[in-house]
Amino acid sequence: MKVSGSILLDKRGSFPHVHKHNISYAVDDFVSMVKEADACKDTLYYDSEEWELFYAYGYDPTNDCWKEFGSIAYEQLFISSNPLFKPIQIGEKDKFENKPMPRTLGGFMCVGCPKSDYIYDKSTIDKWHNQWFKDNPDEIDWINTNGIMPRRDIIIEILRQELIDCQNRIAPDGSNNLGLPHPKFLRLRDTNWKETNDDAIVSEHNEIIIRHQGEKIKAYSEKTGALICSENYYNCETELSDLEKDHGNKKVSIIYSIKKDGKYQFISIDTAHGKFELCNDNGTHQGEIRFDGSLNGVETQDDSHSLQCVTEWKQKYKIK
Repeated sequence: MKVSGSILLDKRGSFPHVHKHNISYAVDDFVSMVKEADACKDTLYYDSEEWELFYAYGYDPTNDCWKEFGSIAYEQLFISSNPLFKPIQIGEKDKFENKPMPRTLGGFMCVGCPKSDYIYDKSTIDKWHNQWFKDNPDEIDWINTNGIMPRRDIIIEILRQELIDCQNRIAPDGSNNLGLPHPKFLRLRDTNWKETNDDAIVSEHNEIIIRHQGEKIKAYSEKTGALICSENYYNCETELSDLEKDHGNKKVSIIYSIKKDGKYQFISIDTAHGKFELCNDNGTHQGEIRFDGSLNGVETQDDSHSLQCVTEWKQKYKIK
């Protein structure tokens, strides 16, 4: 799911301000940001002479701007990026405020760049896009989703990569150093996870990774669950989590919310089993779901997993 926004290349993040010892990292990061902006159909603008000169001469290896940074940095930028994807000269900076939302500043990562509302690599531009959907849930496209996780494709790749990472930890001699039962170890070792279908990824991740976390299950569930929630535009509701704990709701750990069709949908991390518990706008439990949003077995409601403080939370924090 993509959103097309507006990015103003900031004077403070222009190429002359990149420290020569950080040039390689800064160029790599900038290239990854521009590529993602291109893929998302974001529009880049600039309003300073520094950026105008960079895009006029930045792809000329004989230009003086490369003297301090050398040919390697030039080749890195030229080979990796798209010289045709150039920003638009906007003139006065206040004109940028009239461009479509979302809007942000961007450029190279330099000393003196803004600490927030500034993008310089793929990670920061992804967070910017994701935050837009978190703040504007009505813009989320729920068509062809399971109604719980709008970006199941992203979840599948997260789980797939965890299986691959686990596979890569197998000792060179092929011995089982992971503490897995032999049949599951063989599946982990012998499966081409890059070619495995989505449903099998979810099932095998549950069997091979989640079921054998042991004492680490709580930390693992919180870390992976938080990543999945964030990538699916859920907001972490710390105040609601605290209220539930204060009221003795021991089965609730961290609660996340998303607004759908004007109503809240809550999921909390079941840290004992590596699952989510799904609750509706009133806090009533709707069932246990796996990390991809699919039901874990038969749909059953369990009052012990319901949220007790949703009404109090809405009143106390004036939430509609």
